[in-house]
Amino acid sequence: MGLPRAAINLLLNVASSQKFSGRIATLGRQHIYLTADELRSMASTANTPLTTVADELHRDPVLRKQGYLSDDALYAMFGFQQSTRIDQSDYEAADEQLDLNRSETPAHLCDAFDVVLDSGTIEHVFDIGQAMKHCLRMTRPGGRIIHLTPSSNAVNHGLYSVSPTLYADFYSASGCSIEKLWLCRMPGNFERGPWQVYDCRESDRNWLPLGRLDASIWFTFAVIRKLDNSAPVIPQQSFYVSTWDQKETNSPSHSGLLEEEPSETRAGRLLRSTSAWPLAHAAARYLITRWRRFINWYRERKRGRVPFPYVGQF
Repeated sequence: MGLPRAAINLLLNVASSQKFSGRIATLGRQHIYLTADELRSMASTANTPLTTVADELHRDPVLRKQGYLSDDALYAMFGFQQSTRIDQSDYEAADEQLDLNRSETPAHLCDAFDVVLDSGTIEHVFDIGQAMKHCLRMTRPGGRIIHLTPSSNAVNHGLYSVSPTLYADFYSASGCSIEKLWLCRMPGNFERGPWQVYDCRESDRNWLPLGRLDASIWFTFAVIRKLDNSAPVIPQQSFYVSTWDQKETNSPSHSGLLEEEPSETRAGRLLRSTSAWPLAHAAARYLITRWRRFINWYRERKRGRVPFPYVGQF
């Protein structure tokens, strides 16, 4: 597992609103591709103060030779007093061994951490829903869960790629607060290059036209706040929940409308008003379709193909 430069920038952004402290649990041991001086420079740019600690270098000889920090040093500089590595295997000297597929979270890990960080583990767990339940149970009320997970163009990297709505729907149903839900576009050199970030928390995150993303690798970055009464709940996808909850707006006499076109929209009113004249009705359908294609083309040229607000470059 690893924390590329941009991922650390994202964590600095999170810490700028509330400084990290207490205990952090990481799913797996994280490799750090950053020197102490680079981290201090990035923190200064992000206006995020760091804790002064010794510059302990990475345990891996290759990364140590490049002057990269150890994970312990990174977490201490962020302000954590204790860091715990959790893994199924002990091959990277995990502090706690836990198979995230199992149903029970060990009692001593429940409500134990101020931050649970998953930066590339959960997609490798077969029972991904159970893994999220562990993350929620291990976080203390008021603490944060942070996920960084592949969403697109990462075939065979793990067992899954996820959509942002997975985290939004599960944690919302479980009584948590969604603080960040960002879609991140990675460059070819994703370990050191900047990422382009889009906010899909307040947008229509439930449906994205197929093929809209480009050939880059895309990741979802989610920051979740556990509240006092948060507890794991199996959700339904919110897109369909909202669809089921919608009241029927089309009457049977409106069979000439475009598929699922609400009758109160301008397009719906035009189609309803021309339903008695087949030629006019066909012309209206054609014009509506052409107009929508033009609008979509114009919006893509103006804001790019990703229909979410652009946050910035990290």
